[in-house]
Amino acid sequence: MIKKSEYPLVDASVSNVAKAIGAAASTMLAAATSIVVGRVVDQLSSGVSYLGAPLAVALILALASAAAAVLLGEWMPACLEVRCFLDGAETCAKDILAAPQRAFARHEKGHFVNVLMNSTDIYGTISACANVRIPGAVLSLLGIVAIAALIDPLMSVLVVIYAPVFWLALRLPSRALAELQRDVLPVQDAWLGESKRIVENKRSVNADGAEGYFSARYRGRSEAFLRTVMRYRFLELLISSLPALLSCVLAAAMMGVAAWRCLTVGAGVGQVLVAYSLAQLVQAPLTAIAQRVAQVRGNLPHVERLREVAAAAAEPSGFETLAANQGGTPVARVDGTLWATPERGAGGKRLFAGEFEVHPGELVVVRGANGSGKSRLLDFLRGLSDPTDLDGEAALAPELLDAAYLTYPVPVFAGDLPYNLLGGAADPKVAEVLDLGDLPERTITDQPLNLSLGERQKLGLLRALSRPEPIVLLDEPLANLDAATSARLCTYLADLRGRRTVVAIMHSDDLDAAADAIYEVRDGSLARVK
Repeated sequence: MIKKSEYPLVDASVSNVAKAIGAAASTMLAAATSIVVGRVVDQLSSGVSYLGAPLAVALILALASAAAAVLLGEWMPACLEVRCFLDGAETCAKDILAAPQRAFARHEKGHFVNVLMNSTDIYGTISACANVRIPGAVLSLLGIVAIAALIDPLMSVLVVIYAPVFWLALRLPSRALAELQRDVLPVQDAWLGESKRIVENKRSVNADGAEGYFSARYRGRSEAFLRTVMRYRFLELLISSLPALLSCVLAAAMMGVAAWRCLTVGAGVGQVLVAYSLAQLVQAPLTAIAQRVAQVRGNLPHVERLREVAAAAAEPSGFETLAANQGGTPVARVDGTLWATPERGAGGKRLFAGEFEVHPGELVVVRGANGSGKSRLLDFLRGLSDPTDLDGEAALAPELLDAAYLTYPVPVFAGDLPYNLLGGAADPKVAEVLDLGDLPERTITDQPLNLSLGERQKLGLLRALSRPEPIVLLDEPLANLDAATSARLCTYLADLRGRRTVVAIMHSDDLDAAADAIYEVRDGSLARVK
């Protein structure tokens, strides 16, 4: 369930209230500067010769207004933007990692890249809008109306009338912009996903001579994104241009009122200047309110996406129940049919049906042809798939959900060997068995040719076997290893019997003699053959 308490838009903390008041301070100082300058003009027109003090006050107010505009009006909201962005990105990354695989598989990679990079950034922006920029603009507008009322009540009436007219003029493009944002995100996801696909598979694309195919796909995704972005940019331009056009109307009206007062009641000429200044000042908060509200509304889909990720992180995987119901001595007991697709029957893909059982301290081998479901079985045991993939019964020891796991292919990260151990430390015995060569001293890059397939396999084995968990899952542990290393590794795994539970997917009989149990997938059925 998606909760609005996740990634809140409004935080009425003392700090944010103070920032909003500070954001309004520059406008109030600018208004005060205009009033002082207007009085200077009045004094000039009346023949006063000494204006040093009023001009000094005007200068001080102008400098204070400029400083407040930079520090309080821009810098403090910008700091809040960055803080909310970074906090949101950290929370989102944790949520993505915590989400069950079932929830993660609902979208392609481009979606999550977009959420983690763009949605968190935009969340920071609209948080600053909702908590500082918009409230600060409202306070500025109220302050200007109050000042206008003190100078001439008719001017404040003009501002009060102008405000809703201004809002209505921007409402239609603002609403269209908000609706279009929902269309932008999916095509942006697809574009980012295609970009990531090209970068991740560059070597394979070149090796297969598929440059033209991927270029065409990328061009298609880019053109779809471009068409949507062009409409979005036009609406943004319309919203940003309308205020300048409308401001001329208000300025003319307020200056007309001031000029009329000069002619009828003998008001000072400086009041015309003050009227013009207030007309310009009122435009800034009005524009900020309209544009920032439109920005918040238009980007709410980003907040919804972040909340969706947070809800996915809180979503039970279902494996907790299987682990909680575990009773007796088996580490794992699976009895039923494992499916590769949500569909059942002729429309789905059945991997295998049968019984599978692992006891503490055993070395269990699983064999079968490629695509028969062996890796899917290990994912199920580790809690990385979906419990509903199984039609039948299962019970898993809680330790299985944190088991050391060698996956295939082996993930490699740019950095050194300690970094690739992901916070763990290399077991000296395992390092000796694998014969790492110069791998501990080498800088590992994300280029495929930096490590051979055998070195990648050794890195994955070192990572998994160095972990302290009592259960180890190994997906093709001998893949890409030379004969000598394979022999030493098999001896090491055989020596683990009784001390650690090992489940290994094998395509050879190297571990058969040491195995406590051997399971084989044949013709869609899983059967114990030893």
